Amino acid sequence: MRKHHLMKKLLTLALALMLLCQPLAVLAEDEADVTIDTEEAAGEESAEEDPNAPKYYAFSTIALKVRKGPSKDANGVGSIPKGSTVYIISLVNEDWAHVTFERGLGYVQTRYLENITSYDGQPIVTEESEKPFNAHIDGFEEKFKAHTVKAARMYAEPSTDAKRIANIPIYTQVIVSVVDGDWAYANYKDYYGFIPVSSLFKWDRLTVDAGDIPGLDVMPLLAFVKHSTEIRDPDNNKSLQTINPGAALAVYEKDSMGRYTLPYERQVGFITEEDIAYTMPVVKWEDAQPGDLIACFSTYFAVGIHSPAYQGRNWNIHLASSLITGVTLQPNQDYDQYKIIGPYRKSTGYHAAPIMKKDATMGYGGGTCQVNTTFYLANIQVPMMITHRKVHAEVGIYYVKQGFDSAVGGGNINLTMYNSLPYPIRYQFFNSDGVLTCCIFRDVE
Repeated sequence: MRKHHLMKKLLTLALALMLLCQPLAVLAEDEADVTIDTEEAAGEESAEEDPNAPKYYAFSTIALKVRKGPSKDANGVGSIPKGSTVYIISLVNEDWAHVTFERGLGYVQTRYLENITSYDGQPIVTEESEKPFNAHIDGFEEKFKAHTVKAARMYAEPSTDAKRIANIPIYTQVIVSVVDGDWAYANYKDYYGFIPVSSLFKWDRLTVDAGDIPGLDVMPLLAFVKHSTEIRDPDNNKSLQTINPGAALAVYEKDSMGRYTLPYERQVGFITEEDIAYTMPVVKWEDAQPGDLIACFSTYFAVGIHSPAYQGRNWNIHLASSLITGVTLQPNQDYDQYKIIGPYRKSTGYHAAPIMKKDATMGYGGGTCQVNTTFYLANIQVPMMITHRKVHAEVGIYYVKQGFDSAVGGGNINLTMYNSLPYPIRYQFFNSDGVLTCCIFRDVE
């Protein structure tokens, strides 16, 4: 009896436990369903495009004021520190951008944003036209090609306070229409605007009437020294190079201190009035008569070093310059430097000397590039049409300003041009103990 009673109590307890556990199981199942539903809902929500998601990014060039609306009269809602990344929702117009920042949403002036870039790497576009800001401008004339010597900025007006419309990478080619003082009006891809001339180098004319090349030293005098003298640094009077009697140098007009300054490698040097026997003026090409000097330029090289490498280089400079001396060009006549001074071989009289080449430090003809560079710098002082030239490298060569060198070596490494002056010309080199000077004369008709 007692056993039967115990069994009955156990069955009652088991039934109670079953009834108690059943709601918990159902609840657990319900919770699992809710969790799944929540995840699915989250996935569906993330699939929808967020209207305030950034589409562009840029960098602030000042402590940037964020306003409630795209207007200078709108109230401020915060600021973005200088140099910060700015996340742009949309480009409202050329003046304003809708942005998101740590305090919410607002509007900033695009003129204070640098390097505006879309997340997919595409150019800046307006939301209405889907075309770059500042599309083609009628009347743009292609006068020069140049390259950026550093990462450069293009502005809508010739002022660094104007709106920035493009950022141009270093060593990138641009086309220039007009140079006015410190500014070049230029084209880069689909952008037209103003670039500081100081940001450009490796200038070449695209038309005969393009005008003066920015940064070019245009020499007004040829001076002949009468005794051994020193080219000195005007800042500290330090000697830069000794030159011997009879040397011919391209110099500027005498200054108030009686000095004749001159381009010396990548700096300025001078000789004095007492050093000069006489000077020959450079006549403007349009006023020149037969026999007049119309251009000259000098570069300098080491002497007194008796190693075979330096002696070979000096020999090659003498040989190449002598081959050009006496050459005459008629109007519209083509000129090919390789055909005049090449090929650069032992069999043609050249010696082994240091050369600018990736896979060699010595080669026949080392030094001919300095002859060609000096020749080039004389020619571009007048409206001579250069049709092809190659620089040694973006960093240039030590004996002239960066971007003004011209290499030779065969193949594509050459200088070609034609006489675009209305009269014949004649070339004359003076080579005297470390001074190499190229002169151009108007020849007899």
